[in-house]
Amino acid sequence: MNKAKNLHDVSAIYFFILAFVYVFAALSFRNGFMIDVSSIAIRILDIPFAMVALMYGGSTLYMQISGDDEGASPWVMVIFAIALLLFGLVVFLNFAFQSQL
Repeated sequence: MNKAKNLHDVSAIYFFILAFVYVFAALSFRNGFMIDVSSIAIRILDIPFAMVALMYGGSTLYMQISGDDEGASPWVMVIFAIALLLFGLVVFLNFAFQSQL
């Protein structure tokens, strides 16, 4: 449980930092402010943001399911498999369809 809590804490920090930068880049691109920098940031940050979001969400889900008992180890594999499939889908969609920015 301690490892899941540590992963949750670290991924929460990165999640909020990347979310703030991604939203700021999207708003600045939409309003025509620093268009070059914000379009590059949007293209670069989508995969790391998805990875950190899945780590944060997966660790949150695991801590909610497991509680205090140590017998919830099969849930680690289920959550990891679902997160890996979702991340693979994000990577596939990112490279299969080119960005229009």
